This record gives sequence, structure tokens and C-alpha cells, in this order.
Amino acid sequence: MKNLISLDSLTDIVSNSVGILIIFAVINLIHDDSKTYQLEIPIEHATDLSPVFFISKDDRLLHMDTDKLFSNATIQATSGSASNKRLFPLDYFGLLGKIDRDNGISFYARDTTEWDEFQDIDKRQSDLRKELDKIDPKKQYAYFFVYDSSEDGSGIGSGFEAFRKVREHLKGRAIKTGWQPVNSEAPTHICDKSFSPRCAYLPSYLGGQ
Repeated sequence: MKNLISLDSLTDIVSNSVGILIIFAVINLIHDDSKTYQLEIPIEHATDLSPVFFISKDDRLLHMDTDKLFSNATIQATSGSASNKRLFPLDYFGLLGKIDRDNGISFYARDTTEWDEFQDIDKRQSDLRKELDKIDPKKQYAYFFVYDSSEDGSGIGSGFEAFRKVREHLKGRAIKTGWQPVNSEAPTHICDKSFSPRCAYLPSYLGGQ
């Protein structure tokens, strides 16, 4: 009889790094007398699905409307406000932007008060739930930029816990997810994958999916 072990904390750490290779090299199945424990390990993989981006910080989440964000960034660049790697307002839920050749457009999340609280996922009519319900698992997957709760020392809340809560909801709908850790020194950034290998935003999946 097989029992699944939840190793979320460990596997989340290595789900988007080469550390997963070490896990595979050392462990496949753990045997304990008559019981076999199957490990569920997320693995990044290429896909034809399109990413739907979110930022997770301070127990809150923000859906990134990339069409609106890039349009606003273009307006700022045209006006000269985005020159010389200067931060500029994006008029989108408190986000600030910066354009540079290394990262495309970086997004700085300093004020999250207008973002959705992750507990709203349990409310069918909440804005967060509506955004998540728009994701089509046959065409899209969700990708999260996740801030650690101790990143700025504020103690407001955990972006990681918010991400994990929402990921479990999406898993129930067979929607793939991917993620990467971010902070104030290495913020969220979006660019085309033809621009740099760093611009590859890949989903991961669990063995049971």
C-alpha cells in the first residue's frame, strides 16, 4: 500500500534549480518495512502553454496584466521617464518599473495594500478567485514571483505561504504552476526568452499530476 509523503518545503526549494538532480541521484523511493513512500517532486519542463504571471508578497497576490503593464511602460519610455534605468510608475497597483538590457522590464513591489489577500481564494466571488478561474489548463499555466516574508524585515506576511495556498487550489484544477524567488535586489522581471536564457519561465509538476 502506498502512502504519499508531503515534502513541500524541501521540494519547493529545489523545484527550479539543479538541486533536483541531486535529489534524483540520491532518492527515488524510500522503503520502510512493508510500506513504500513515493516522493512527489516538482520538475521544471518545457511547454507550449502560455504563462499567466502573479507576484506573491506580504500574504497577498497580484495578477500581472502584461498587456496593460507593457503598454504603460511603453508610454513611460516614450516620454523619457524610463531612461537611464530610472524607476517609473506603472499606474498598476503600486508597481514601479525599470527598463534595462539585462532583465527587460523589472517590476518593484513596494506597496501591496491594494493587492488581493490570499485567503480570498476561498471566496468564489473574490477578484483573486475570478482571475485564477480564467486560467485555461489546456492553454495556460500560472507562474509566480515569490517574495520571502523576511526579505524586507517587515514581518507583514509570507509571500511563500500565499503562493503555496494558491498553488494547491490550482493543482486541484490540473493547472500547472512555476515559480522563482525574488527580492528587492533581484526583483520580478519579464522579458522574451529569445532575449536571454534567464527569460525562460517554466512550469513544474508533481509526480501525481
